[in-house]
Amino acid sequence: MQRRKSVRLTFATLGLCLSSSISAGMVPGVVEGAIAADLGNQQPGRIAQTDRRKAEADRLLQQGIEQFQTSQFEAALQSWQQALSLYRQIQDRQGEGNALGNLGLAYHALGNYPQAIAYHEQALAILREIKDRQGEGQSLGNLGNAYFSLGNYPQAIAYHEQALAILREIKDRLGEGNALGNLGNAYFSLGNYPKAIAYQEQRLAIARELKDRLGEGKALGNLGNAYRALGNYPKAIAYQEQSLAIARELKDRLGEGNALGNLGVAYFSLGNYPKAIAYQEQHLAIAREIQDRLGEGNALGNLGLAYRALGNYPQAIAYHEQHLAIARELKDPDGERIALNNIAVALEKQQQPELAILFYKESVNVVETIRTGLKPLSRQLQESYTQTVAGTYRALADLLLAQGRVLEAQQVLELLKIQELRDFTRDTRAGGATKGVPLNAVEAPVKPPFDTLIALGLKLTDCESQQPRCPEREQLLAQRAAATQQFNQQAERLRRLIRQQGSQDPAQLQQQELTVAAANIVKAQPKTVLIYPLVLEDKLWLVYGVQAGKEAVTFASREVPVTRKQLSETVTQFRTLLETPRSNVKQLQQVSQKLYGWLVAPLRPQLDANGIQNLVFSLDRSTRYMPLAALHDGKQYLVQRFTLSTILTAGLTNTTDKLSANPAQNAVLGLGLSNAVAGFSALPNVPEELDTIVRSKATDPKGVFPGSELLNQAFTLSAFKNLIDYRILHIATHGKFVSEDPEQSFLVLGNGQPLKVPDIRNLSDLGSIHLAVLSACETAKGGQDKEGIEVAGLSYYFLTQNVKSVIASLWLVNDASTSLLMQRFYKHLATGKMTKAEALRQAQLSFLKENATAKDAPARIDVEVRVEPGSRANQARSAFSHPYYWAPFILIGNSL
Repeated sequence: MQRRKSVRLTFATLGLCLSSSISAGMVPGVVEGAIAADLGNQQPGRIAQTDRRKAEADRLLQQGIEQFQTSQFEAALQSWQQALSLYRQIQDRQGEGNALGNLGLAYHALGNYPQAIAYHEQALAILREIKDRQGEGQSLGNLGNAYFSLGNYPQAIAYHEQALAILREIKDRLGEGNALGNLGNAYFSLGNYPKAIAYQEQRLAIARELKDRLGEGKALGNLGNAYRALGNYPKAIAYQEQSLAIARELKDRLGEGNALGNLGVAYFSLGNYPKAIAYQEQHLAIAREIQDRLGEGNALGNLGLAYRALGNYPQAIAYHEQHLAIARELKDPDGERIALNNIAVALEKQQQPELAILFYKESVNVVETIRTGLKPLSRQLQESYTQTVAGTYRALADLLLAQGRVLEAQQVLELLKIQELRDFTRDTRAGGATKGVPLNAVEAPVKPPFDTLIALGLKLTDCESQQPRCPEREQLLAQRAAATQQFNQQAERLRRLIRQQGSQDPAQLQQQELTVAAANIVKAQPKTVLIYPLVLEDKLWLVYGVQAGKEAVTFASREVPVTRKQLSETVTQFRTLLETPRSNVKQLQQVSQKLYGWLVAPLRPQLDANGIQNLVFSLDRSTRYMPLAALHDGKQYLVQRFTLSTILTAGLTNTTDKLSANPAQNAVLGLGLSNAVAGFSALPNVPEELDTIVRSKATDPKGVFPGSELLNQAFTLSAFKNLIDYRILHIATHGKFVSEDPEQSFLVLGNGQPLKVPDIRNLSDLGSIHLAVLSACETAKGGQDKEGIEVAGLSYYFLTQNVKSVIASLWLVNDASTSLLMQRFYKHLATGKMTKAEALRQAQLSFLKENATAKDAPARIDVEVRVEPGSRANQARSAFSHPYYWAPFILIGNSL
């Protein structure tokens, strides 16, 4: 199971040193100013009494600060509660605000985040009322920390950014440093380590400028966390050792515990498990001593990782269960999903796959809950978070496939694809609402006794930590024994029933909407197979569904021994050869055969035995970047044997709607740009393309479909206003996909203006369109750096507007060949005798057989594609048989 080691290690980077600004509103000068203001209108006899109460309240406030700084959180809580009561008696609003804020810090330190938020919100209201800008900024920061601890990163970032703005405005350098450090922590948790480092380095510089040793130690520790996450373990250890030294110098027990824990994580990453355990045990002892519940949970979880690495799985599971109990107590969803995931890994190591699957599912379901709170964040941050948790989805799918539970694996793959789409586009319509991965009817009874067992374990641990032990100990022990017996009985029942079912997929007991949607794609056309590649670090799974009988669809899988790195490198080589029209065709075919051998050959016996003619792929990672039509089996291209199409997700694919066999009922709106406009060259072949496709009037001798043709200045945003009158939308123009910011992707209108994603979203009646053909460059292309998470570019936004299918391009296309390919596609489609996928295939075959040449496209031989600086300029040749010309266009969605 070495393949998952790196994924799991990211879960151990907790125990962050939050900059909880405990000096909020506690500067002596501020307190003295408040005394003078409060006493202005009081009688002399009352003044002395008020003075005494004020002095006592101030003493208690300061006492609480000293107790908090030495990690005596319960004692600090009592001191500040007494101070709050006195401040309220004398109506000292400044003191009341300070006490409320510090009570929030105490509850935070004790793990009661909702209570912490309640106190910070009260403090913030008062500090805003009295116009204490410094206190306001610090209260905002403390609210950010509380929401961070609850896993609500968008809210945390929003509060910290407000705090930073105020503290910079009033030139509070200490507060500014705290805000920067807290922003760094939030970005760390979202997996954006470079940004986390940038914030922590700013925080470190300010701390050293102010000689703020506490802040310096925290910044060093958090820098160590970030460098560990990046794999720079020596640098991580150096930073953590500096942090530890400062914490011990200051007698900062919380900081000392965090530094010890993070050193343990670094040594774990280096494979030094005994040293990792020694550090985590020290962290655990300190966390329990100072009642740092979050730190206690982190230490327990990290001890579990170390014991798992040593092969002591029962001990590892025991530690992870304790971590889970604390995470649930603290309402820490990220800690909960980590603990569940780590229990699953340990159970898998113990050869208990049935139970491991259950816990992986529960971990995925917690992730799905967390995701709902990430919607306000930028696309990049949502995508970053997806990459930090995607390993759990892939591990679950891998284990399900290894157990032959293919139907459930298919659901997990769909769920991961939906979340990738949502993260990349910030669009909630990618496949409809999801509720995670359901436990099947056999698994569900295991959960209640396990949850009871975890809750009782927490109560028992708390009881045994008391001096003397609580009187309920014997009763708790008996209850835990009974819960353990019930859990073991249900677990054994789970193992027995699943193994008895053998080849029967347990998920058939509860087929979900996504699985039904996938089956509908297979049943929509005879002799069709739906294929899901699952790209893992050390292998490739091919999950496929075929029709068995009249109504049933069966899913099966094949394991392929190829690493993710090998696959990605081969796809990149393939794309490089494809995008160069003068590349050596034999070399291209040799590279293509490797990909065919991994993605199609393992299924070829089943495809041939079932007479399969139509391949529908839901691609994964780097495979999204390649045109399947150009895969070669050593004798012929895939397009010469099968019709081909892709889907983004099953839930986004509507197979019920079809074009009419009568061309007269399939009106086309043809839009095009042929003139040169600012930044883009002329496309002289577009008018011929539209004329050949669209029959504007009955006497038109060229067009094959009735409709309207709007060229150049007539092709404006208003051209889309009557879409309800059309079934096909054909756009022939320039296009650009901006992978860094998909919202800025565009097609070029006839007046040179961009038709951007927000404009596409606002198009009314787009749902009446069955087919949108984006006859432009890069309309299906994503970036090259993230292995396909960008998926299908501009075409996605048409599909989510209820367009049933899209034809789009993967790279910069040639004007002449594209125009001719489109003309031939529509000529075949207009016969009414073939599907869209077959019509596209026949057009591609005409190029491949060298039936299409420059003679078929007069005056187009010298047309050159306009490319971005640094890209290759591709010029048309006398023949269009090279895959560069016919392979870039892919059909996405409904292939019928």
